[in-house]
Amino acid sequence: MIKAPRKNWLEWTVFTTGLLLLLATTGYLGYQALVHGHRPAALEVSLGEPWNPDPDHPSRVVVPVTVRNEGGRTAAEVTVEISLVRGGDEPIERRELTFAFVPNMSSRAGALTFERRPERDELQARVLGYLEP
Repeated sequence: MIKAPRKNWLEWTVFTTGLLLLLATTGYLGYQALVHGHRPAALEVSLGEPWNPDPDHPSRVVVPVTVRNEGGRTAAEVTVEISLVRGGDEPIERRELTFAFVPNMSSRAGALTFERRPERDELQARVLGYLEP
């Protein structure tokens, strides 16, 4: 009768480490799905500092835009509106930017261009809408 070889300490260590990693990953993903999976997308828009990419055309100004999703679900086709408002409530310039998707607990970034140089307090940002995939 042939005896099966015994496993050495290295094989047991690798097996135990792999099993613990598998259980920890499964537990973490299950927890995230239970806690965050039922909440809708919660989108927040933030604007970066306006900058001029071309000194020859000082009127063109780029405004960085970041959308963060703190909710539990992915948002698709997220449309963001940025308005340049001076003085009154009526916007001087208005731009829209669409992000293909913003997964939960993550962010996406883009940029818009304006013809007039805006100050940060003259810009108003809002999410116009999104789809739930």
